[in-house]
Amino acid sequence: MAKVTGPFLSLDARGTLADVMTASVWKGINYLRLRVVPNNPRSDAQQAIRSVLSDGVSKWRFGMISSEAKTQWENYAKGLAESGFNRFMRAYIQANYDSNTKQKVTPQVIPDPS
Repeated sequence: MAKVTGPFLSLDARGTLADVMTASVWKGINYLRLRVVPNNPRSDAQQAIRSVLSDGVSKWRFGMISSEAKTQWENYAKGLAESGFNRFMRAYIQANYDSNTKQKVTPQVIPDPS
């Protein structure tokens, strides 16, 4: 990513030019990059991991994880440059996604913050 001072001969530029270059601003810094078309293959493995991620987020946000357990996850994550949510999701994915078979594990396992 190139940092630029006058992208597209202007003071500030955003958008794509000729489906080749994209200009934007990140934290106040103007930059240009090659335009990338997102790829979403929707493979079975990708759908399984997305499903596990969605389940984990739902459990954290909508009451399956008690406030005491959330506090334990936060304490567990202290000093690790992560939040309790991040640590929970890491453990949740490891417990509920089988990377060998690329399948979701059933029944679901809710990890303990220990």
